[in-house]
Amino acid sequence: MNKVSVYGSFTQALFFSGNVSIPKYLLTHYKEIGLNDLEMMILIQILCEAESNPYPSIATLKGRMTASSSNIEESLGQLVERKLLTIERYWNPSESKWSNSYSLVGLIEELAELWAIERSQQLEEERTLKQTLTPPQLISPPSNLPMENLVRTFEQELGRPLTQIECQNLDRWLSSHFSEELIIEALRRGVSAGIRNFRYLDSILREWEKKGLKTRAEIETEDAYFQSRQDKKNTKPKSQTRKTTPNKYENFYL
Repeated sequence: MNKVSVYGSFTQALFFSGNVSIPKYLLTHYKEIGLNDLEMMILIQILCEAESNPYPSIATLKGRMTASSSNIEESLGQLVERKLLTIERYWNPSESKWSNSYSLVGLIEELAELWAIERSQQLEEERTLKQTLTPPQLISPPSNLPMENLVRTFEQELGRPLTQIECQNLDRWLSSHFSEELIIEALRRGVSAGIRNFRYLDSILREWEKKGLKTRAEIETEDAYFQSRQDKKNTKPKSQTRKTTPNKYENFYL
């Protein structure tokens, strides 16, 4: 048999001799869970025998390794003591007796815990990096739509930016449960009267509050009733009429 034939036969035999599945995570992280090279090799040999011989003897392991029987036995004891390897009993139907087998559940749990810690750290690093790379202008506070609308409306009506105190007044009115509609209506009436003082607007809102008026429709109904009373007074003889004020808000913070 020539050299090429021998190489071809060996290659075929090599690939058909079977494979041992060793998780890559175990190979790259066994040092981190406290395993040394000898203990790792013992685990690999146990995995190699898992299907045909789930409880390989020390003699079997020694026959494949350079370590002595005492070193292998000591390493197995340490693996069992750390519960990375456990010895379980199972019924062997082919031999009709109870037999032992090695279980790697403890090893898998140890690796799973390590993986969870690493994954948690990775997610935290990604979150921190994302916050670092995010431009500050893209991080905006929650929107306050009623306040934004009021500021825009007041600035348009007054023809100037609002001061900080004026903005605080708007915020206070909203916090006092005055609706955006009522505040704008008070502004409209103040502008119509030629009075743009915030104290004057506050007096209008407080009067509506005393009367329990909460909507523009209720205010217009109240205005119609007020106007009807004024009309009745105006129909009385001049000798019986008293001087009235056309604007019911004139006495408030003029």
